[in-house]
Amino acid sequence: MIGILIISHCDIGKELLNAAELIMGKLDAASSISITQATESEDLLKTIAEEIKSLDRGKGVLVLTDMFGGTPSNLSLSFLQEEMVEVLTGVNLPMLVEVVQNRERLSLSELGVKAQEEGKKGIALAGNLLKSY
Repeated sequence: MIGILIISHCDIGKELLNAAELIMGKLDAASSISITQATESEDLLKTIAEEIKSLDRGKGVLVLTDMFGGTPSNLSLSFLQEEMVEVLTGVNLPMLVEVVQNRERLSLSELGVKAQEEGKKGIALAGNLLKSY
């Protein structure tokens, strides 16, 4: 099973995990780290390293962050390691559900690609979408 770590500003990641558990049931090997103005980068790097280690069940960890270029993403990029740690930015609920559903059967790189595709599909401008019906 691939571990899931959401690193986000404030409690976005924690609440996404709560929503995913409401939909999917209890999630194993899943955690979140909240970043606030009061958190020091050195402490965060240590916490991220510890969480990655604790979530890895032998198939790697997918780190999901809220936005590319933000502190959560920037800190996470230093942990990239082929087939061990992958970082995917722009986390949303459809992406997370896809990860949960497929993390036992796909490799880390395959899961990252599938999650990215599902995350993009989960974005819709409702007015335009409804006009097509």
